[in-house]
Amino acid sequence: MLMKCPFNLPLLLAVALGSALTLPAKSQEIPATAEATNTLTLAHAIELAQADNPEIRVLSADIASARGEVTTAKTWQNPEISVTPGFKTVRDQSDTQFHGDFGLEQTFAWPGKRALQQALAEKSVTVRQLALDGFRAQLAILVRRAFFTLLAAREEVTLREQRLTLAKTFVAAAQKKVEGGYAPEFEATKATVEVVAAQKALRGAQARHAAAQVALNALMGRNPTTPLALAGTLEDRLELPDLSSLLAQSLRQNPGLKIRVAEAERAGLNLQTIRQSRLPDFKVGPGLEYTRDEQIVGIGVTLPLPFWDQKKGEIATATAGQAKALAELNQLRRDILSQVTTASLNLVAARESLTFYTPALRAQLQAALVAAEEGYAAGRTPLWLYLEAQRTCFDTQADYFDTLQNTFAAQAELESAVGLPLPQLSQPATETK
Repeated sequence: MLMKCPFNLPLLLAVALGSALTLPAKSQEIPATAEATNTLTLAHAIELAQADNPEIRVLSADIASARGEVTTAKTWQNPEISVTPGFKTVRDQSDTQFHGDFGLEQTFAWPGKRALQQALAEKSVTVRQLALDGFRAQLAILVRRAFFTLLAAREEVTLREQRLTLAKTFVAAAQKKVEGGYAPEFEATKATVEVVAAQKALRGAQARHAAAQVALNALMGRNPTTPLALAGTLEDRLELPDLSSLLAQSLRQNPGLKIRVAEAERAGLNLQTIRQSRLPDFKVGPGLEYTRDEQIVGIGVTLPLPFWDQKKGEIATATAGQAKALAELNQLRRDILSQVTTASLNLVAARESLTFYTPALRAQLQAALVAAEEGYAAGRTPLWLYLEAQRTCFDTQADYFDTLQNTFAAQAELESAVGLPLPQLSQPATETK
């Protein structure tokens, strides 16, 4: 799949019989038609994709749920009131009196427990917010990839249409030469075969264009078959930080790594919370024993004794969970460094490969094709030379597309490894050579 192109992309060879071939320095904007009126910029496409994405709504609901847990952790338990009415009988005096016990208790957590519970709940909010930010970044990368894939697919369709036009003109020229007795019947047959090949190539390019359009529509939550017109070019060449800076920024900014760090911290807080839970909560409150002739007021304290349940099982589970979280964090760091290094080297190599297709080389190909076409029409160029010139020109353009595709793929791979689109990297630096 094609990715975003970070460099100047000229239009591919515009081939037509009897006219000079030109290569503009950037891609043309696709005009809106009656069927394609949804003109999109890259920024608008990303905005649409993030505006109504179901996964974003799920992650936002998770954040709201986690904030509810924070509120719960900060809330005091309700006080308890107890009332025990009864009667007191004094036998010697044969007297019956009202007797009542009244109590009010408030539960208090052991000092430090509430702070840990609040910190644990707040860390859950942090983890879920990081997950949302990471998903938004990855979604932007996917939209950028689909956007430039569609732009490049449009360029390929244009190229294939030009080749078909040339092939059809070749059929007409060959047929005239055969009818005039200047060429064997095979030339007309060969020309027809070239038209079939060009039609097949064009159909494949149109299918890839349709698939790219479906992919972008799906990311934006639209009907897959909605026609799109993109306003943009493939000429932007992003500066790539040097490898050491890129690695450092990846370790600082990668959303997945930030999530792992927060999860490791949450695992540590969970272990501390469980250890603190061995210290019992206690209840304190006034009490009143009431009779007609006597009232007794006191302060009561209720404290469970932690004799049997020392939370050993919970502590062992939490300790293992923390060790696992730390191990996963270290492994992810290694994976990110490896993936970023590989993707960076691939992107540098792909960009360097593009420099082989110089303007001078492309101009030579254009001139050779025009000369071969004019020579064939005038009877100076043999069939095999004309076909070889045409084949060389279009094969070179196909190689250029393959190299461009590799560049797109390498950039998407690097952005996924870093966890952020390249424009968001904080320190622009000179490109690695």
